[in-house]
Amino acid sequence: MKIGLLGLIMSDLRDVGYDTLRWASDLGFHGVGAHLTVPAATIAEETAAATRAAFDSVGMPFLQLWGPYPSIISPDEAVRQSGVAGARDLVKLAAQMGVPESGVRPTSLNPRGDWWPHPDNYKPETEDRLLRSLCEILETAEAHNIDIVLETHVTTTLNTPETIRRVIERTGSKRLKLNLDPCNFMGDLQTVFNQTALFERLFAQLTPYIATVHLKDFLLEDRFVVHISETVIGTGLMEWDVLLPHIHAAKPDAYVVIEHLPLNLIPLAKRNLTEKIKGLGLPLG
Repeated sequence: MKIGLLGLIMSDLRDVGYDTLRWASDLGFHGVGAHLTVPAATIAEETAAATRAAFDSVGMPFLQLWGPYPSIISPDEAVRQSGVAGARDLVKLAAQMGVPESGVRPTSLNPRGDWWPHPDNYKPETEDRLLRSLCEILETAEAHNIDIVLETHVTTTLNTPETIRRVIERTGSKRLKLNLDPCNFMGDLQTVFNQTALFERLFAQLTPYIATVHLKDFLLEDRFVVHISETVIGTGLMEWDVLLPHIHAAKPDAYVVIEHLPLNLIPLAKRNLTEKIKGLGLPLG
């Protein structure tokens, strides 16, 4: 198991330099990903080259590239095509920078955000549009030898292990992989209080497709009606003693990637995760 990091680089890449990656290296991270805040097509070649050079200067693996694009499940064909074009641009930039994986979010029909709920996200015709978009993105990925890693969430079309597996298999592409994020399946109290059943279901359905695992912790807030919020690894309700052995059994060499934290809390999350892994006697690094 290797520990990666997302959230250190969330920008247009012009702020990435030696010191940025040295900080992650000194904390003991084994790889770092980047999340663009601008469309991939707007990244200048010299910026991409400088970013790659910064990674190389500290010997840090560049894990994944993520970025924004319009909805790839929109019933408006012009919007959907724009989203596909944006995701294809991410693939091309990943190939240009020597990044092996380009991330794809399933997006949402909610106009307020990619992760916010909408009832039509779960309709069969929405899944069909997602499948069409993924197949079009995969054409570019296959041409550039880049793997696509799916992000999933209970609020999106990719809301259950069975749906995720079905969509992956419907594409017929070996370039389509999964970024497993167990926290994103904590959508109700029955799941929160029976995590073992969730983990068994996730790994039974999805093990062959896992590329990386994103890790977050979560807590329940004492508020009406139900509020489940992310928190620092090791300070919430995630059953790490159950989850981490599942990850190791499914993919012993997987990157487990810390994300969604401000810089000042990343060292604590890294320390807590390292202690959990070592405490379970699992190999690290």
